[in-house]
Amino acid sequence: MNGIHEKYINECFRLAKLGAGAVSPNPLVGAVIVKNGKIISSGYHERYGSLHAEANAIKNANENLEEAILYCNLEPCSHTDKQTPPCAPLIIKSGIKKVIISNLDPNPKVSGNGIRMLREAGIEVITGTVEKEGAELNKFFFKYITQKIPYVTIKIAQTIDGKIALNNSETSITGAESKRFVHSLRAKYDAVLIGANTVKIDDPKLNVREVEGRNPIRIILSKHLSFPADSYIIKTSKDQKTWIYTTDETHINSRFLDNSNEFDSGYNSLNKTIFYPKNLTIIKGKTDIPSILNNLAKEKITSILVEGGSNVFSQFIDSEMYDELILLIAPKILGDGLSSFISNKIQRLKLISSDWLGEDIKLVYRKF
Repeated sequence: MNGIHEKYINECFRLAKLGAGAVSPNPLVGAVIVKNGKIISSGYHERYGSLHAEANAIKNANENLEEAILYCNLEPCSHTDKQTPPCAPLIIKSGIKKVIISNLDPNPKVSGNGIRMLREAGIEVITGTVEKEGAELNKFFFKYITQKIPYVTIKIAQTIDGKIALNNSETSITGAESKRFVHSLRAKYDAVLIGANTVKIDDPKLNVREVEGRNPIRIILSKHLSFPADSYIIKTSKDQKTWIYTTDETHINSRFLDNSNEFDSGYNSLNKTIFYPKNLTIIKGKTDIPSILNNLAKEKITSILVEGGSNVFSQFIDSEMYDELILLIAPKILGDGLSSFISNKIQRLKLISSDWLGEDIKLVYRKF
């Protein structure tokens, strides 16, 4: 019987992944309803603010659900202070006799309450099916809910000798397959983060191309707004949310450029005027990594992909404010180039996986 349960929970995982990049800060959830040994309905949480997976599965059913079994990778919700109705009462009303769950919901508003409500209504509930895989699927949500801070992944594309570029110049490191992988990665994260030097040197887009998916919020760390105002990220901030973290000392003027309502002007620490679109979000305050992550959590950012450059990588690694490190290693040697990061600490990491991406090697590490 356990093998059958695992089969249907794995189908829940497959469905849940269809919501990746669209449901945050909610978890990824899929559900299937089985009756007489056959799947008669299914659903998943499609986007934030829409019906949950269980509700969609019940809605999609074309036959009576009495004596049916519901499989779901996360405990059904039971609280009412949200945009959609709770799922536990819907399950009870449907006539479903048994519920098989992978993980309990760590949200204090839910944790155990959904299961208790179902059991009090006479519904059999089994938990812990394929539990480890379920926790991996919702690693962003679990970290955000339990620690009130985003899940942070550092992605570094480097050469064999640990270089990310020739000194002060843009250099393409990895191949086409690695680049496609990075675009698919961006689509899964709430935000991508870089430093001002990366904006200056690379003028990156930080959007999603080559694969389908939403664009993440772009975050720039710049203590003095010291990057070109005509950079791609700034010019396209109307189309893709862009947040800049800078210090309290940075003076931002309220004047408009050429009396236009499209641009504001500001001054960096070198007293050079810069211009930026009015819809660009500039956050003044502490620019240390813990403070920024705490602020992002308050903005309901559950996951961050850190993409550069060397100084930013070093800050995250040295402060140990990260969960995962992805190395994309190209078969190249740059010699006198820019090192990927500098740290004065010895940190032990666990290798999670290794794969080929064309001629590049992908290594995924986690902190212990």
